[in-house]
Amino acid sequence: MDINYERIKRLDLLGGVGAGVLGAGIALLFASSLQPFAVPALLIGILAHGWAMYAKGKLVRQAKVEQPKWVIVAEWACWLMLTGLVFYVALAART
Repeated sequence: MDINYERIKRLDLLGGVGAGVLGAGIALLFASSLQPFAVPALLIGILAHGWAMYAKGKLVRQAKVEQPKWVIVAEWACWLMLTGLVFYVALAART
Protein backbone atom coordinates (compact mmCIF):
# COMPACT_ATOMS: atom_id res chain seq x y z
CA MET A 1 0.00 0.00 0.00
CA ASP A 2 1.35 3.40 -0.99
CA ILE A 3 2.24 5.49 2.08
CA ASN A 4 0.81 8.62 0.42
CA TYR A 5 -2.54 6.89 -0.08
CA GLU A 6 -2.73 6.09 3.63
CA ARG A 7 -1.79 9.67 4.53
CA ILE A 8 -4.50 10.97 2.19
CA LYS A 9 -7.07 8.66 3.81
CA ARG A 10 -6.06 9.80 7.31
CA LEU A 11 -6.28 13.44 6.22
CA ASP A 12 -9.70 12.78 4.64
CA LEU A 13 -10.87 11.35 7.95
CA LEU A 14 -9.41 14.25 9.94
CA GLY A 15 -10.99 16.77 7.57
CA GLY A 16 -14.39 15.09 7.90
CA VAL A 17 -14.18 15.00 11.68
CA GLY A 18 -13.06 18.62 11.72
CA ALA A 19 -16.00 19.65 9.54
CA GLY A 20 -18.36 17.80 11.87
CA VAL A 21 -16.93 19.45 14.97
CA LEU A 22 -17.05 22.84 13.26
CA GLY A 23 -20.71 22.28 12.36
CA ALA A 24 -21.49 21.20 15.92
CA GLY A 25 -19.79 24.30 17.30
CA ILE A 26 -21.78 26.58 15.00
CA ALA A 27 -24.99 24.78 15.96
CA LEU A 28 -24.19 25.23 19.65
CA LEU A 29 -23.51 28.95 19.17
CA PHE A 30 -26.86 29.45 17.46
CA ALA A 31 -28.81 26.62 19.13
CA SER A 32 -32.04 28.48 19.85
CA SER A 33 -32.38 30.04 16.40
CA LEU A 34 -31.42 26.82 14.58
CA GLN A 35 -33.78 24.53 16.56
CA PRO A 36 -36.51 24.38 13.86
CA PHE A 37 -33.93 23.13 11.34
CA ALA A 38 -32.44 20.38 13.54
CA VAL A 39 -34.36 17.35 12.25
CA PRO A 40 -34.32 18.36 8.55
CA ALA A 41 -30.58 19.08 8.79
CA LEU A 42 -29.95 15.71 10.43
CA LEU A 43 -31.95 13.86 7.79
CA ILE A 44 -30.25 15.69 4.90
CA GLY A 45 -26.85 15.04 6.49
CA ILE A 46 -27.62 11.35 7.01
CA LEU A 47 -28.79 10.94 3.40
CA ALA A 48 -25.87 12.87 1.90
CA HIS A 49 -23.20 11.21 4.04
CA GLY A 50 -24.72 7.76 3.63
CA TRP A 51 -24.98 8.09 -0.15
CA ALA A 52 -21.41 9.39 -0.42
CA MET A 53 -20.08 6.49 1.69
CA TYR A 54 -22.04 3.96 -0.34
CA ALA A 55 -20.98 5.40 -3.72
CA LYS A 56 -17.33 5.77 -2.68
CA GLY A 57 -17.23 2.23 -1.31
CA LYS A 58 -18.71 0.91 -4.54
CA LEU A 59 -16.07 2.71 -6.61
CA VAL A 60 -13.26 1.49 -4.37
CA ARG A 61 -14.51 -2.10 -4.62
CA GLN A 62 -14.86 -1.84 -8.42
CA ALA A 63 -11.29 -0.53 -8.67
CA LYS A 64 -10.15 -3.37 -6.38
CA VAL A 65 -8.18 -0.91 -4.26
CA GLU A 66 -6.88 -2.52 -1.09
CA GLN A 67 -8.05 -0.54 1.93
CA PRO A 68 -6.16 -0.32 5.23
CA LYS A 69 -7.99 -2.21 8.01
CA TRP A 70 -8.64 0.99 9.95
CA VAL A 71 -10.51 2.46 6.96
CA ILE A 72 -12.81 -0.56 6.83
CA VAL A 73 -13.40 -0.41 10.60
CA ALA A 74 -14.10 3.34 10.43
CA GLU A 75 -16.58 2.84 7.59
CA TRP A 76 -18.50 0.14 9.46
CA ALA A 77 -18.47 2.21 12.66
CA CYS A 78 -19.88 5.13 10.72
CA TRP A 79 -22.68 2.97 9.26
CA LEU A 80 -23.55 1.77 12.78
CA MET A 81 -23.63 5.32 14.13
CA LEU A 82 -25.76 6.53 11.21
CA THR A 83 -28.21 3.68 11.80
CA GLY A 84 -28.39 4.53 15.48
CA LEU A 85 -28.96 8.18 14.67
CA VAL A 86 -31.82 7.31 12.31
CA PHE A 87 -33.49 5.28 15.07
CA TYR A 88 -32.93 8.07 17.60
CA VAL A 89 -34.46 10.70 15.31
CA ALA A 90 -37.41 8.41 14.56
CA LEU A 91 -38.05 7.79 18.26
CA ALA A 92 -37.62 11.47 19.14
CA ALA A 93 -40.09 12.46 16.40
CA ARG A 94 -42.73 10.13 17.89
CA THR A 95 -42.62 11.83 21.30
